[in-house]
Amino acid sequence: MTILIKRPLALIVLLFLATFNAQAKDLIFILAGQSNMAGQGDASKLAPAYRRAPNNVEFFYNGYKAPLNRFKHFGPEIGFAHEISRHFPHDKIKLIKFAVGGTSMFAWDPIWNANKANSTRNASAGPLFNKLIKTVNIQFDSKSDNLAGIIWMQGETDAKYTSAAKQYAGNLNRFVSALRSKLYSPNAMFIMGSINPPLEMFPSTAIVQHAQKLSARRIRNLRLVKTDDLAKRNDGLHYNTEGQLELGKRFARAFFKTQLVQAK
Repeated sequence: MTILIKRPLALIVLLFLATFNAQAKDLIFILAGQSNMAGQGDASKLAPAYRRAPNNVEFFYNGYKAPLNRFKHFGPEIGFAHEISRHFPHDKIKLIKFAVGGTSMFAWDPIWNANKANSTRNASAGPLFNKLIKTVNIQFDSKSDNLAGIIWMQGETDAKYTSAAKQYAGNLNRFVSALRSKLYSPNAMFIMGSINPPLEMFPSTAIVQHAQKLSARRIRNLRLVKTDDLAKRNDGLHYNTEGQLELGKRFARAFFKTQLVQAK
């Protein structure tokens, strides 16, 4: 009986892979957010297998090509690169990363307002949505390229401020809609990591977490990734080397599983 249950699922996976590989194409992902996207994983602690990028992956940081492990610290891009390459070995994969630590959704708002950004001490960062679009467009041609997904790790700063936290759901919805529209990619997956910072420093965490769950139900093609069991640094806020690798893998698995569901 167990064999009969497993065979249809295995057949679906094989058919999906055969179809997808036969139509191999570029898969382009944006990786954006604040400090847990920028990352504090320690590159010196990486196992040898993670010190080289997969052959079919290109990495672009702030718009320009760079080695995947060029920097002393890393975010989810390394784990994501290896896991997404494993699932899509015949595709050319391009990762475009732009992250700014300590930034709220007010800083990323497509309709940027200096006073609102200043309420979370982000006015000096300027309008990050415009900077993100400019950075992405260095390597992305909306007329010919297809944006596969947006990987988003952000929300901790909003959890510091009750007013920002209460506006998180609306701000996120506006951000996702504007980003898809600006890049002519209305169906691009948006995969977001749930926040779980220390409550004593981020008192409105529960409000942001609720907004993230609500957004996953309401916004089309948005998936929320679990993070509360990931390993962190001693500050209790930033994911460590092991945590960042696993976070990246979870983002990749979430994308792959969504493709399987859509293929059924």
